Amino acid sequence: MSNLKNVRMEAGISQTQLAKASGVSFRMIQYYEQGVKNIDSAKLETLAALARALNCGLSEILDHPEILKDIHV
Repeated sequence: MSNLKNVRMEAGISQTQLAKASGVSFRMIQYYEQGVKNIDSAKLETLAALARALNCGLSEILDHPEILKDIHV
């Protein structure tokens, strides 16, 4: 199970609710959760929108949070 799905389920919200709260399409959320699309390759703005909607950190929704060490802002 993907980290995104785990966090979403812990938050007690549906994929539809997450899509509305984050502005990320329902289909894309499905793809990330099913592993069709790699969430670790998502745009930073997409990750930030999902994390804000779930009230969590970026590392909690990534499948390989160690990639964050390479981000310099």
